[in-house]
Amino acid sequence: MKSEVFMLNSDAGRMAAARYVTEEFARGLGLDKHESLRLELLTEETLGMVKALVDDFYGQIWFEGEGKRCEIHLQATADMNTDRREELLSISSSGRNAAAKGFMAMLKDVVSGAMHSFGRSMNDYGREVARYGIVNPADVGGFAVDAMVPIWSLQTYRTGLETQRLDNAEADAAWDELEKSIVGKLADDVVVGVKGDRIEIVITKDFAR
Repeated sequence: MKSEVFMLNSDAGRMAAARYVTEEFARGLGLDKHESLRLELLTEETLGMVKALVDDFYGQIWFEGEGKRCEIHLQATADMNTDRREELLSISSSGRNAAAKGFMAMLKDVVSGAMHSFGRSMNDYGREVARYGIVNPADVGGFAVDAMVPIWSLQTYRTGLETQRLDNAEADAAWDELEKSIVGKLADDVVVGVKGDRIEIVITKDFAR
């Protein structure tokens, strides 16, 4: 089952209206009230995540599902004016991403670096930020045919922190920040892809688990 595609932008009213598509999809998939509320919460947090990552954007959101397994797909194109590009250049060249504090700050710096660095080899970029959960594009599906490059996976990030947190204070702090994130706690996986000034986020949640 696939929902209608809802066009949106960074306007708060337009983002809030996306809940109608969420509700219609939840009914069509047969989710109960509790599951529907969780899906709505994940959708709200996903939209908030995109807003936090790129400030101004336009794009689309839709849902796909089978049984109790749901995917939230959000594609957004950032308003990349000259000032914004210079800001990304400054972040990337200064190495400020290494000092990012908190789950969203970390993810924003990963996305910013990828948007600035698009066109470089993924091997070069992956070596710089592998500790943040960079994924092998061959391991990730679910993206559009014109293909975003997957740069971050919640599963990869979570697994990395689990193996490091007992012996690494920084990883332990990052785990605590992840646990405070609604998306981090509710989603089974989150995959973020970037192509130029476009971002795609695919969030997976299986309510049968």
